[in-house]
Amino acid sequence: MIIKSIKTFIANPGKNEIKDKAFGKNLIFIKLETDDGIIGWGECYSQSDRDEQITSHVKKLEPYIIGYDPINIRNFVLGAYRDFSNKRPSMDLWCAISGIEIAMWDILGKYFNQPVYNLLGGKVRDKIKVYANGWAKDLEENSLSNNAIDMVKNRGFTALKFDPFSGPWEEWPEDEIINQAVDRVKTVRESVGPNAVSYTHLRAHETREDRGWRLVGEKKKGGGGGGGGGG
Repeated sequence: MIIKSIKTFIANPGKNEIKDKAFGKNLIFIKLETDDGIIGWGECYSQSDRDEQITSHVKKLEPYIIGYDPINIRNFVLGAYRDFSNKRPSMDLWCAISGIEIAMWDILGKYFNQPVYNLLGGKVRDKIKVYANGWAKDLEENSLSNNAIDMVKNRGFTALKFDPFSGPWEEWPEDEIINQAVDRVKTVRESVGPNAVSYTHLRAHETREDRGWRLVGEKKKGGGGGGGGGG
C-alpha cells in the first residue's frame, strides 16, 4: 500500500450563531488516497493568518508522501523533521505534518478495520466530557453572564471554556488586567452555579497563569489582589 495523492482543502464553517459573525479562522483539511483506494482525512491546526504558510508546507512535503507507505508514520515524521526542516521546524511545519499524520492514522484504521485508539494502545474511558468554547460574545459582564447561562441551562453543557483576558497576549500583564480576568471568571461561576466546570484559556506562559490563580486565591480570602506581580 502506498499513497498516490494528497489534496488540501480550506474551509470556513461560516457565520457563528453565537457571535453573529464568520468563524474566526479557516479550517485546513488533508486528504490522502492510497493505491488500494483507501482515503484518509486529517486536519492541520491553523490560526487566522496561517493558511498560506501551512498549505505551502504541505505542498513542499509532497515528495516525502507520494509513493510512501502510510503504515510507517513515525519514519515520515522523523524524515520531515530531520531532512526537510534540517531539525529547525516552525509551528507552520508542525501544523502541516500533524494534518498529514492524522490522515495516515485514518488510513491505518480503515486498513486494519480498527478504531485508531486501538492502534494507539486501546481506550482508557468510555466517554468524555464535552465543553463549550467560543460562546462568549464579549467580555462585558451582562453578556458574559447571559451567554454562560444559555450554554448551561439551554444547551446542556456542564463545562465552559473561555478566554477572560482582554488585549494582546503578554507574558507579564499588569495586575489590573489579571484582576479583570478574575472578575470575569467569578461572573461566569456565579452565573452557572457550582456544578458546571469553567475552564479558562490562559494565553501566555506559566507566570501569567500562576499570577492569575494567586489573585483568585487572594480574592477568595478577601485580600486585595493588587500585589507587585512577582513570579
